[in-house]
Amino acid sequence: MDVLATNIKTHRLLALGVIVGLSAFLGFVRPAQAALEFCNRTQEQLESAIAYRGMTPDDHEDWISEGWWLIEPGQCTKVYGKPLDQRFFFYYARATATHDRREPYVWTSDKYKFCIDTKAFRIIGDGQCDERKYQVKGFQQIDIGPNVRDYTLEFKAEE
Repeated sequence: MDVLATNIKTHRLLALGVIVGLSAFLGFVRPAQAALEFCNRTQEQLESAIAYRGMTPDDHEDWISEGWWLIEPGQCTKVYGKPLDQRFFFYYARATATHDRREPYVWTSDKYKFCIDTKAFRIIGDGQCDERKYQVKGFQQIDIGPNVRDYTLEFKAEE
C-alpha cells in the first residue's frame, strides 16, 4: 500500500508541476499585435499623420486621414494598431521646431493629397478639404509589401 500511495502522490505532484508550468508559459505568451509604427531617429520632436483606405461609420470604404502623433527623438509610436490588411499606407510628418537649422524637417510629397487639421483629427474622405475647413497636405506612400504583419517606418534627419 505504501508503494501504491507513493506512486499516486508522485503522479499527482508531476501532473501539478506540468499544469503550473504550462499555465505560467501560457500566461507569459502574448499574441503578436499587428501594427504600423513610426520611429523618430532625428533630434527634433515630430508630429505625424497617416492616411489609408478604411471603413466609415456608415459601413462604406473611403479614404481616412488621422493625426497627430507626437514622437519624441529616439522614440517610436504605434499609429495604426489594426491588422495590416492593405499594402499601401500614406504619411505626412514634420518637425515641431528646428534644431540649428532654418527650416524644420518635413516629409511630404505632391503626389498623394489628403486633408489634415491643426488639432487632433480623423477625417473621412480626401476631397473638398478646403470646403470642409481642412488643410490639404501631400503625403508620401509606404509600400509595406504583401502579407506583412508589422511595419516600422523610421524618420531620419537628412544629411
